[in-house]
Amino acid sequence: MSNVVWTVSTLVNRLKQTIEQNVAFKSFYLKGEISNFTSHSSGHWYFSLKDEGARVSCVMFSSYANTVDFKPKNGDKVLLRAALGVYALQGQVQCSVFSMRNDGLGDLYLQFELLKKKLFEMGLFSDERKKPIPSYPKSIGIITGRETAALQDMLKTMTLRWPIVEVTIYPSLVQGDQAARNIIAQLRKADRNQHDVLLLARGGGSIEDLWAFNNEQLAYAIDALKTPLITGVGHETDTTIADLVADLRAATPTAAVQLAVPDINEVEQNVRTQLRRLNQIMDTHLNKQRVALHQMQTHPVFTQPQRLMMSHQLQLSNYAQELSQQTKRVHDLRIGLNAKQARLSQRILSFTNNQTIRLARSKDLLIKRIELKTSNTKNAFGQSLKLLNAYSPLNSLARGYSIVSQDEKVIRLINDIDYNKDIKIRLFDGMIRAKAMKEPTDE
Repeated sequence: MSNVVWTVSTLVNRLKQTIEQNVAFKSFYLKGEISNFTSHSSGHWYFSLKDEGARVSCVMFSSYANTVDFKPKNGDKVLLRAALGVYALQGQVQCSVFSMRNDGLGDLYLQFELLKKKLFEMGLFSDERKKPIPSYPKSIGIITGRETAALQDMLKTMTLRWPIVEVTIYPSLVQGDQAARNIIAQLRKADRNQHDVLLLARGGGSIEDLWAFNNEQLAYAIDALKTPLITGVGHETDTTIADLVADLRAATPTAAVQLAVPDINEVEQNVRTQLRRLNQIMDTHLNKQRVALHQMQTHPVFTQPQRLMMSHQLQLSNYAQELSQQTKRVHDLRIGLNAKQARLSQRILSFTNNQTIRLARSKDLLIKRIELKTSNTKNAFGQSLKLLNAYSPLNSLARGYSIVSQDEKVIRLINDIDYNKDIKIRLFDGMIRAKAMKEPTDE
C-alpha cells in the first residue's frame, strides 16, 4: 500500500486521464433506456441511460442534438454512439453522445456502419474510382420504381432542362426483400445499353424503406459499372451505401437530374455569346486586312513610279550641260548617255513589271484568303444555327410535346392548376383553349 496522499483533484484527473486515453472509450455504441431527460435552453441535452443493472450520465451538445430526427423522452429505448469521459467538478463519469437512434432501428444502423467500414477499407468510396459525368449527355437510363412520383418529377425536370436527351426507363422494385436483386439486374441491363449516364433514384422513406440501397452486392455491382452513375435516393439527410459507391450523389431524385443534364437555356446563351465573339474576331481580322491592302495600294512605288527616275534625270541634265561645253567629248558622251538611259529605262520597266506582278499575286492571294475565311465563318455560323435550331423548344413541340399555361404562367405541377379557369395549350402549329378537370380518384 502506498503512503502517498492524493488530493481529490489529483485523483479525479488521474481517473479522467486513464479513461480518455483508452482507445476503446473514444467511440463506442451504447444501448439503454432514457431517464431524467432535460433539454436545456442552450440546446444541449442532459439525461441518464439505464438498464436493469446500471445507470450512466450522458450529455449531448446542441450541434449533435440538432441532427437527431426525433425528440427523446423518458422511457425511450435508444442506441447511442458516444465517448466516455469524466466531469471533474462532480467527479462523475459521463458519456458524450455523438448520435442517437431509436433502438428498434439499432441493428440496421449497426449493419450499415459495419458495411460502410468494410467497403471504405476496400477503397470502394475513393475518388480515384469515380467516373466523370459527361457535360452534354445524349442518352440517359433511369433505374427507379414504376410510375412513381419521383419518376414523374425526374421526367418533368429532364424535359424542362434538356429536352433533346433520349431517356430509357428501367423499372425496378425499390423496396422489399427482392428490391436489391432487381436493382442490380436493371443496372447491369442499362450498363450494357451504353448510355452516357445512369440515374438510380427513389423517393424518401424510413431506413427500412431504403434498406435495399444498403446491400453489399449492390455496392459491388455499382462499382463494376462502365457507365457513370448518379444516385438520388431519399431526402437530403438520407445517405445510403449506394450513394457512397456511386460516381456522384444527389440529395433527391430531382437533384440527380439537375446534376446529370445542363440547362438548355444556359447552353443557348453560351452559344450566342460564342457567336458574338466569333463575329468580333472575324470583323477585326477583316479590318486589319483592309488596312494592309489600302497601304499597299497607296504606296509610292505603285502610285508614282516616276519618282524613281528623278535622280537619274537630274544627272542626265548635268551631263547635257557638260557636253555643251566640251564639244570634243560630245559624241562619246552622247553614245554613253543613250546606252545608260536605255539600260535605266529597261530596269525601271522590269522593276515596274515585277512589282505589278507581285502586287497582282498578293491581291489574288489576299482575296482568296478573305473568301476562304468568309466561307469558313459562314459554315461555322450555319453549324451553330443548326445546333441552335436543334435545341429550340419549337422542335420539342414538333415532336408532339405541348406547353400548358394558365394566366400567362406555365403549368408544371397539378397543384398549380385553378380548375375554375380555362387553360391554354400551346402546340407546334397553334394554340388551343381547354377546361381542366380533376382526375377521379378511387374511393
